[in-house]
Amino acid sequence: ALLLGVWVLGFVALLFADERFTDEKSRGRFDAGTLTFSKALWFNLGVVLTAILVPSLIRLLLLTLPLFGVLYASLHLARTQMLTIAAITWVGYLVSTGTLVLMGWADPAFEGKVFLAFTCMLTVMSYLASEVTALRVAFERRRKRLNEAMEQLSEIAMRDELTELYNRRYIMDVLGRQKALADRGHLSFTLCYCDLDHFKRINDRHGHQAGDRVLRDFAEVAQGVVRSVDFVARLGGEEFLLVLVGADEETAERVAERLCERTRFLAMIPEDPDYRQTVSIGLAAFQPGERVEDVIQRADRALYSAKAQGRDQIVRGS
Repeated sequence: ALLLGVWVLGFVALLFADERFTDEKSRGRFDAGTLTFSKALWFNLGVVLTAILVPSLIRLLLLTLPLFGVLYASLHLARTQMLTIAAITWVGYLVSTGTLVLMGWADPAFEGKVFLAFTCMLTVMSYLASEVTALRVAFERRRKRLNEAMEQLSEIAMRDELTELYNRRYIMDVLGRQKALADRGHLSFTLCYCDLDHFKRINDRHGHQAGDRVLRDFAEVAQGVVRSVDFVARLGGEEFLLVLVGADEETAERVAERLCERTRFLAMIPEDPDYRQTVSIGLAAFQPGERVEDVIQRADRALYSAKAQGRDQIVRGS
């Protein structure tokens, strides 16, 4: 009774520890794999030690339980850990029955038959559990590869292939979320609608490869003037959109000025070192209640005004 009580208390303690220490914050401190190994081993040893203290017929039934303990381990642990549990279980039963026989408390012939039967069952279950472990590991590897592939596809779906900036579809989703936040009284945002000046001349004079280099270089410059909380997207062609989260028009204008300056003094075409690219920018701060399309249209009108005023300009939208 004392041994059974100790075993029950120990198993309950392991179950409690499993609930207490396997949450996301504590998993690094107390490995869930260690708990699973301890639970399976404690369960099996408790069963085989209890089995030698009960009548023979009940013992045969109890000895089937460690087989399920091994199977449980195969669903959660590595193959070596599962086989370790099976081996310790077998040794535990061997030592227990050997002690009974040596003390003269059991029939050697009967115990030998039961031990042989238990060994056969445990061996077969260990083999089957090894196959289960191999299938589980293979499934986990495939699931990991699938998750990685899905992440890559998700990244491709939101990125512009040439510049690796966000694309139009994704930035529209971002604007929808930012509008919802701003309408609830959280951080607002300001748009910088950018268009590279005379970009068609680059393609005409130096070819599309040179034009692609200019787009990539400008994308890098644009990312360098914003914060990590902001968004930079390529809308298409030579048009770009900066979403400055929590920024008013004054702050956005300072960002736009840095972008214009860095673009102006960046030699983007090695074939023509004297060439200097410029950019025109239209600003528009989001106004609570307006549609995303409205704020984009105001930024676009401001950009058109910057073009009309001679390009390489920053104009605030009304």
